[in-house]
Amino acid sequence: MQADRFEIIGRSPVMQDLFRELKTIGQCDASVLIEGETGVGKNLVARALHRLSPRASRPFVALNAANLNDELFESELFGHVRGAFTGAYGDHKGLARAADGGTLFIDEVSELALTAQAKLLCFLDQQEVRPVGGLQATKVNLRVICATNQDLREAVKAKTFRQDLFYRLRVFGLRVPSLRERREDVPLLVDHFIRRFAAHYGKTIAGVSKEAMAVLMQHDWEGNVRELENEIERCVVLTPDGMEVQGDVLSLELEPVTPALKTNGTAVDGSLLRESRHAAERSIIDKTLKRHRWNVSAAARELGISRVGLTRKLKRLGLHRPGTRPSLASG
Repeated sequence: MQADRFEIIGRSPVMQDLFRELKTIGQCDASVLIEGETGVGKNLVARALHRLSPRASRPFVALNAANLNDELFESELFGHVRGAFTGAYGDHKGLARAADGGTLFIDEVSELALTAQAKLLCFLDQQEVRPVGGLQATKVNLRVICATNQDLREAVKAKTFRQDLFYRLRVFGLRVPSLRERREDVPLLVDHFIRRFAAHYGKTIAGVSKEAMAVLMQHDWEGNVRELENEIERCVVLTPDGMEVQGDVLSLELEPVTPALKTNGTAVDGSLLRESRHAAERSIIDKTLKRHRWNVSAAARELGISRVGLTRKLKRLGLHRPGTRPSLASG
């Protein structure tokens, strides 16, 4: 598989395994459930499956199920007729009909309420669309690909996700590995993002220093490729034209490799540097949470990290929702 065509970059063994699975599964028409942490590139994998399929010339339509209540989900997927509900000032075709003949990609499917899950299951079984407020049903022919960053098996056990829908969606399952599982791909991704953002900002970046690359290779990347992409964009902006990315522009938090630094021949620990980074990180996270009214999931998406990763940072930095105890930080 060509990375420049699908924007999926990797030479590691786990990625080569994924590419082989994509080539096989892409040729069939069965439903696929893509699983993986936040930021691993599930959307890119879904698009690759579409482009490898016989439906490649037809539409690829994406729907993010996060934060959609039952009414909005039904309206977005099936459409609605004018006057069906307050605010329905005109007819809406719906994404299922827009994807007819092609692929419908539903991201964050685990966020659907049980009633919405029942409607999705019915649609998958019948391949029939009836707009909200409408009487006439229309047949469609499409492939459904879904993605989740949650363990749906555990959700089924907890009865927050329908077992019959799980099996209906997961005719084939694909797991996209985390960046921690393929650290050898970090230099490839760094080079790719540097070239992209250097072109975007009209700069010439000479690469990455060995010290900076060592830090990038050591980082845990809780936000995976998305977090790396965000970090490299920031570095490109801060790096002078024609220079290499140096370690001092990285915002990543790592323990010092050596026990002490030296300034004017005097050994000092790295506490001052760490405190500065903590203060900057605390400020950024606090502002992002306030902007999203303390919706931790939404803030995590903007920051390019997982919700679990952001929750850990809140605990470490002593941040919590105003009016609650520190242990109650959530959203």
